[in-house]
Amino acid sequence: MNSLSLTAKAVRYGIFAAASLTTSTFVYSEEQTEIFERIEVTGSKIKRIGELAPTPVTVISGDGLIDAGVVNVADLLHKMPNTLVGLSPETTNNTVFASGLNNTDLRGLGSDRTLVLVNGRRFVAGAPGSGAVDLNNIPTAMVERIEITTGGASAVYGSDAIAGVVNIITKKSFDGISVDVSTTQPTEDGGEEKYASITFGSEIGKANFVTNLSWARQEQLSFMDRKFLRDAPIVVRNPNATGPDDPQSIVWGHGQQVLASYSKTGTFVSNGTRYSFDENGNVRPMELGQPLPPLTSGRVDYLGGEGYNFAENSFIKTPLDRINFFSVMNYDINDDHKMTMEATLSKTDAYGESSPAFLSFKVHDDNGFLSPEAAALIAAEEARLVNAGKAEPGDGISLGYLASDFGNRKYSQERTTARIALGFEGALSENWSYDTYATVGHVQADTEWYGEMFEQRFYDAVDTIKNDKGEVVCRSESARNNGCLPLNIFGRGMYDKNAYDWVSTDAIRRSSITQSALGASVSGDLFELPAGFVSSAFSLEYRKEQADTLPDPAMREGLLFNNQSQPLKGEFDVTEASAELSIPLLSDITLVQDLTLETAFRYMDYSTSGSDTAWKVGLNWAVFDDLRIRLNRSKSVRAPNIGDLYSPPGQTFRSIKDYCASSYRNQINPEYLDNVLANCAAQGIPTDFEPSQEWYGSTRPGFIVGNEDLKNEVANDITIGFVYTPNFIENLSFTVDYWKFDMENVINSFTGPDVVKYCYQSSTLDNPFCPLLERDPDTHELTNYYEKPVNSATSITSGVDIEANYKFESSFGDWGFRLFSTYLEERSFNSTGFAEDEIKETGEQERPRWRHRFTTDYTYGDFSAVLTANYRSSTVLSNDWSPNQNNYNDIPSYITFDLTSRYNITDALQVRAGILNMFDETPPRQPGVYNQGAYYDILGQRITIGVNYTF
Repeated sequence: MNSLSLTAKAVRYGIFAAASLTTSTFVYSEEQTEIFERIEVTGSKIKRIGELAPTPVTVISGDGLIDAGVVNVADLLHKMPNTLVGLSPETTNNTVFASGLNNTDLRGLGSDRTLVLVNGRRFVAGAPGSGAVDLNNIPTAMVERIEITTGGASAVYGSDAIAGVVNIITKKSFDGISVDVSTTQPTEDGGEEKYASITFGSEIGKANFVTNLSWARQEQLSFMDRKFLRDAPIVVRNPNATGPDDPQSIVWGHGQQVLASYSKTGTFVSNGTRYSFDENGNVRPMELGQPLPPLTSGRVDYLGGEGYNFAENSFIKTPLDRINFFSVMNYDINDDHKMTMEATLSKTDAYGESSPAFLSFKVHDDNGFLSPEAAALIAAEEARLVNAGKAEPGDGISLGYLASDFGNRKYSQERTTARIALGFEGALSENWSYDTYATVGHVQADTEWYGEMFEQRFYDAVDTIKNDKGEVVCRSESARNNGCLPLNIFGRGMYDKNAYDWVSTDAIRRSSITQSALGASVSGDLFELPAGFVSSAFSLEYRKEQADTLPDPAMREGLLFNNQSQPLKGEFDVTEASAELSIPLLSDITLVQDLTLETAFRYMDYSTSGSDTAWKVGLNWAVFDDLRIRLNRSKSVRAPNIGDLYSPPGQTFRSIKDYCASSYRNQINPEYLDNVLANCAAQGIPTDFEPSQEWYGSTRPGFIVGNEDLKNEVANDITIGFVYTPNFIENLSFTVDYWKFDMENVINSFTGPDVVKYCYQSSTLDNPFCPLLERDPDTHELTNYYEKPVNSATSITSGVDIEANYKFESSFGDWGFRLFSTYLEERSFNSTGFAEDEIKETGEQERPRWRHRFTTDYTYGDFSAVLTANYRSSTVLSNDWSPNQNNYNDIPSYITFDLTSRYNITDALQVRAGILNMFDETPPRQPGVYNQGAYYDILGQRITIGVNYTF
């Protein structure tokens, strides 16, 4: 294939050309001189030498993915120190609609603030309502490299690039066939991975293509598969606490904690004794096990016994199957113009499983399925409650029931993604090139629940009596007329299948996402200044996003247990125009080898949030050959996504405190009392206003819903750094960048009580909260509140990135060392703007001060090996901790080591082997920490092997 002759400028420039897992820009050496063409580097649309990019760019090579022993792009991104886990199979088992998704989260600012591109273009989102891309759609075998730029990039790429950009560059050409298979097996059961891939391509005249078909399976990991998960830390109220200096909660021990309130055959209390049923439905005292000291909540749990074991039916890693088809075709129209096409088709299947339904309802002594002994105990307990004035005759007593007889709650999530991208690029003249594209992406996501139960039907079916013929029937006549069949839940397997079929059902929610985009850009040199040419890029883009969900009727009507869902439907479009300039200011003078001003500006017109702008200004200063300094200042935005805007309404009920009620004033923070009085008066509410007793006597209805009046989030960020490549040490580079993000108008949601509080505590009624409240114009009582997302929050995140690379050759092999570190200086979040609501998160579990990734690679002939260390510093559960709260706030540091290797048996055959988490490091054994797969390795030590054959 020919390069575009007019676009490609051969430039002789020494670079440090190391094939490495992570490399930084501006890494070069005078000892090596190669010819490179101008390319578009992530962070700018101006074509330039990659090593001269004005913003920090970290590169992960395709070989780096293989050396890390991963089969999913997300698995390696999650290990980078500047990245947090967005959603993953380790974090989504109990989040039904997100089950199995793989998102990434740069700087911990949120997956919706991290823009993921494929070959420089947007990719359709993975879930309806969100803008985050599902990385499951990217086959690892097609990855040439991944470029990560961390810093506001909205001026170049538009919305969502607040934290930065992850640009996945795929292979553009391949001649031959490559088959790759691998497996990763933990040394304990659960969490196995299998992978198979075939890549083939060819050059045919002016055209070439490369196509990949791959399959991957990740097996589930359950809590029962690992001892450190089975024997969880047990937190209890400190029985030895004697005063304010003693911790109120302590780790009592470790074990299989069970909840006595529920058993697999039903549980009730009579005269202070807890009873259950054997498998045949006979009543007996419940086997409780060893009692634990009371929890802070007052609940009493046990070790052992027949109560519900929280770990028994839970996955900690969701099983996931992936099939990916990805193809790239290039066609040279002539020497100056080229057509490109990408096609993606992928299917992912995730499966979730959790505990059976927890149910609590009234049982009566005349229930047709009760034994005489059970009926007598229930009658005695009801009589005791009636005599104590705690019940009325005929009320029955409470029965706790874990519906294990009907199986665990199960659901599957099937996602099919299809995407086509068509582009034309070429030369307009010797100095100018163009690039046009059109993309269409569509996701069909279907979620299905198995063994769901109709709530009212279940309660009707278990509430039984005996009729005049001695037959057990449903108590309610209307239920019988509706087909109700009596359901026996006492014992195991005692129910009639027809009765179960009447109360059970499967449910489904269908979802779709569509993204359409058009774009065109030109880039080239405008004119020449004494220091060099002024380079530029101009672009126009149009994009439309659509999403909808359709739950089945039973879900929409709220007929199923804890499983109500309303349909979502929303769309928006945006038209954008941008310009970039690279202006050389000085060159070849004392202390200035070259000094370039980098600028970018983007105008965006959203159909929802209106028009907005983003911009960037930077300086790129080469002091001399060894030292380059860079400074970038930018404003970036995130437009509200479809979920923020159009989430369907759902009703809620909460206890509300009316800040305008005269009787409540003594409970208001004195600092804000004047604001409250002024705001209530501004609404015409009398100073002696008091809601009615009826209003006080009930929870108030409200609505949880999206907000179509949302504005764009705004981030102002700065990056200052340098790259040092000393001439006196060959192949050494050292990069340091300080960065800071100051965000405002951050979208956040509040409950009804908080909406009332912040509305009236604000300095005026002109705030995001007051429009969410409605009052009766006559009585002044609050009649409605809306729990909508609002632009109320602020956030500051700052820190330092350090990257070092060193490589040398020796008589016994070639060595390479790479360090990538992130230091978190500050992370604060304020949901409202009120000083007391600011949260300092720096050093808490999710945000350690330090994270490091250090790799050592060694190559000798056909053999190579990589040793990788991943480290996170010690953290705390809460920065607001005090010694009288608990004795487990401090979390120790954590480090794991991976060793992988490869050997080329022949030019065509390669074998790989490795040990991941070599020393089988488990998460720290602390509450809220031991099961956190987002931060720690929960799989343990595992062996990975693979084979690649190319012909």
